[in-house]
Amino acid sequence: MPQIEIQHVKKYFTNDQKRIAAVDDVSLSIEKGEFVFIIGSSGAGKTTLLRLLANQIPADDGRIWVDNLEVTRLRSWHRAAYRRMIGQVWQDASLVRKKTIRQNLELVQRALGVKSKVIPTHTSKALSIVGMRAMEDRYPFELSGGQVKMVELARAIVCKPPILLVDEITANLDYDTGWDIMNILNEINRCGTTVIMATHAKDFVNIMCRRVITLVAGKVAGDVEKGKYGELRATSRFE
Repeated sequence: MPQIEIQHVKKYFTNDQKRIAAVDDVSLSIEKGEFVFIIGSSGAGKTTLLRLLANQIPADDGRIWVDNLEVTRLRSWHRAAYRRMIGQVWQDASLVRKKTIRQNLELVQRALGVKSKVIPTHTSKALSIVGMRAMEDRYPFELSGGQVKMVELARAIVCKPPILLVDEITANLDYDTGWDIMNILNEINRCGTTVIMATHAKDFVNIMCRRVITLVAGKVAGDVEKGKYGELRATSRFE
């Protein structure tokens, strides 16, 4: 069975008393160790799909399995264990401003039940991976936007999750910083982590040559295998 299996999943929201399908009958399989881009215009359902995978919001219909665990029917006592399986980086900054970078990473590990004796080692390693070890005693408001994203990425991988969900991590960053982040994500994936990234940054998508899933109005409108998206982009009706 694939590491992630999504079957006929639907998620509705109400806007101005109208029921809108943010994710509409989506079915996907993602293998262990894949790097998958999810693209589409604003409102296409990219973030909603990631939040469903993260078990932040419930599906209205359909089923999701991750490592043979049915996420759509998780018992309350399984949710903490599941959160340790899923690293998450969201578009909106979420670091605690009054805590240092090191303390931010320590907080999430304590919340996930990591043993105190290994927290310093995990923290140092995660910050080293993203090149932020020298900043561990700084506060979030002392960092640039790109540095904040690096720290949020470190926080997401500090517990060594098998799956990493990334939502628009390069938004509002300059090209060089965005490319630095993509290289780090590529290395994380090379070490075995499954990476699922929602993005508008099609230049990076073309360069990375990974699998690309296109969402349009909550539906899967395209699913292009690794290395083929750049070849099809010029003629794609989904552009």
